[in-house]
Amino acid sequence: MPLNKIQFLIISLFLPLFMVAQDNPVGGEEILSSEQVRKLREKQISTALFFEANKAKLTDNPEKAFNLFRECVSNDPGNDAAWYELSQLYYSKGDIPEAINAVSKAYALYPGNTWYSLSLAALYQNNNQNEEARKIYESLYKSDPENIEYAFDLANLWIKLNKPQEAIKIYDDLEKKLGINEDLSLRKHRIYLATGKSKKALEELEKLALANSWDSRILSMLAEYYILEGKTEDALKTYKQIQQVDPENPYINISLADFYRQQGKVEEATELLKKGFANPYLDADTKIQVMMSYYTQVKEYDGIEDDMAELTGILAEAHPNEPRVMMLRGEVLMMAEQYKEAKPVLRMVVEADPGKYQSWENLLRCNAILEEYQDLASYSQQAIELFPIQPIPYYFGGVANYMLKDYNNAINILSAGVKLIAGDKRLASDFFSLIGDAQHSAGNNPESFEAYEAALKSNPDNALVLNNYAYHLSLLSDKLDKAAVMAEKALVLAPGNPYYLDTYAWVLYKKGDFLNALVYIEQALQAGQDSSATVLEHYGDILFKLNRPAEALNAWKRASEKGEGSEFLKAKIRDGKLYE
Repeated sequence: MPLNKIQFLIISLFLPLFMVAQDNPVGGEEILSSEQVRKLREKQISTALFFEANKAKLTDNPEKAFNLFRECVSNDPGNDAAWYELSQLYYSKGDIPEAINAVSKAYALYPGNTWYSLSLAALYQNNNQNEEARKIYESLYKSDPENIEYAFDLANLWIKLNKPQEAIKIYDDLEKKLGINEDLSLRKHRIYLATGKSKKALEELEKLALANSWDSRILSMLAEYYILEGKTEDALKTYKQIQQVDPENPYINISLADFYRQQGKVEEATELLKKGFANPYLDADTKIQVMMSYYTQVKEYDGIEDDMAELTGILAEAHPNEPRVMMLRGEVLMMAEQYKEAKPVLRMVVEADPGKYQSWENLLRCNAILEEYQDLASYSQQAIELFPIQPIPYYFGGVANYMLKDYNNAINILSAGVKLIAGDKRLASDFFSLIGDAQHSAGNNPESFEAYEAALKSNPDNALVLNNYAYHLSLLSDKLDKAAVMAEKALVLAPGNPYYLDTYAWVLYKKGDFLNALVYIEQALQAGQDSSATVLEHYGDILFKLNRPAEALNAWKRASEKGEGSEFLKAKIRDGKLYE
């Protein structure tokens, strides 16, 4: 029987040493024939070449090894080990056909060698000769039927040869030996799916689930497949089974929630989500992904904001130290317009992870909505220091200082922030608008009007700027025609706005058009049911100009009850006369 590779290498390391010492045995000429001597010497040469070739291979000289192995097989074509080594070198050169040819010679000389068989089969597959590879694996599996790897490789080759039923037979044979197990069942399940045999695919999963009735993961696979097949009752029954065998399963309530969502039963789904979110064994990231996926797939319904707020509340209670959880909680509370509840959560987020810009922006918006301007000024300053190239914190800083009547500081902050805006013309317009308001309040009318012009250049349809610019011009009785055009445009952009109606009425009043002024001021009063002192005082002034002094006096008194009016309001009420 031929030597295996390792035996051959061990022996070949020693043979040349003796052969160098003496060409043939003492007295060999008398014992061996000349032909025998010739063959012995050829064998000695071949062995020496094999030794030198391996030495070159081991010392990382593949080209020398390649040439020596070629010489070796040329000198001794029956050297299977040399053919095998030569095949490996052909493969490393990328010459697949020659690699196949060489290892085929080794395989033919010694078909029982596993290494030769596996190497030839691999090269056949590499060269898309799957039928030839299949024959080798068939032989390997027959010779060693307990070798599971041979069975799987043979089954894969049958699949490549588009004979999936042959692969199924192998898997069935393995199942008899190994019993029902997940790997084999899922392999058969996938084959049945690929070949359109959905009933057989389902039977495989059912058989697997029956053998593993305690395994919630396998039961979940079956439930999901039932859903795909439209077998909702079977799916629900399986989910109920999971709840019984694995009540602490962190995913079962999530899976059931998705099941009910697909059935359009949103209330049941939401209740199950709440249970799932309360489970401490389900990680926070998974819960967040589930929540975001769930609410992108359901239609809006009454109470959706409250449900989301409750879910994030459960999430926050289960994972109070997770910044992403608390950030989501804050955002959802803001969506639900629960700003007071959102503020401490958002504050906690920025304290825990101050490097997240979006968290700061959320906190600033929340304080602005709550009109808590002292906190807004403080937080915006911190945000500016942390994120000096983000314009939004400058805007909120400007808003805070403007509302706190620190106009010069507001102007400085806004002027610095507007320089950071790149390409967002609407945002630039909002900055210039607020700069204009702050300049006006600081008594700097030329600078105020310059800022308004810049705001309208960035966004000609900024209704707030059009209104404020027009109103401030009217207070000065300056450029009233321009003021009227702007006030009218603001109303076109935002029809029915009580403040814009009041501005237009006042511009018309300043132009002496008292009848039309009355029309618009009355619309302002109707639109703003709880009208301000300013609107009511304007109403009184217009009525007085229309010779309706009693009604004017009544309007002035109502204005006084609302709060502060102009510096002339008290005198108007006292004397029943118009002062301007």
